[in-house]
Amino acid sequence: MRVARKLLAATAAFSLLALVAMPQRATAQGLTSLQASAKGQGTVTIGKETLKVYTVVVNLHEDGTGEITIVSDLQLFINCTWSAPADLSKGIDLKITGGTTASGATGSGKLMLKADGKSIARLTMQGSSNTEKRKIQLSFTAE
Repeated sequence: MRVARKLLAATAAFSLLALVAMPQRATAQGLTSLQASAKGQGTVTIGKETLKVYTVVVNLHEDGTGEITIVSDLQLFINCTWSAPADLSKGIDLKITGGTTASGATGSGKLMLKADGKSIARLTMQGSSNTEKRKIQLSFTAE
């Protein structure tokens, strides 16, 4: 009987230890990467020129870097870094680190996701080109 109780106690302790040591699911830890595209409506302004935006493609990597492609009459490519809060309803913070022009650009933005946490709802960005200091502004809402 003593052996059975010790075996039961050891099994219970080992089971609890195994549960504590198990890694958490990625969804419980937060967003680690994202690949999404959305059709919708928006505008991108570069200097004095304003273009309609039809599609946005977002690719955020696990290492905190990402690329954003803006499809209008032209295609604009933006390099960025990103960070997501535990509560995704507050949006993903973006920092523009390059792209949009040959000289690159700097700025910031916010990516809002739909309730599923995988689809783009809105994307806003603002910044300037590095050499000409032309103002860059994007406002996009997905369908």
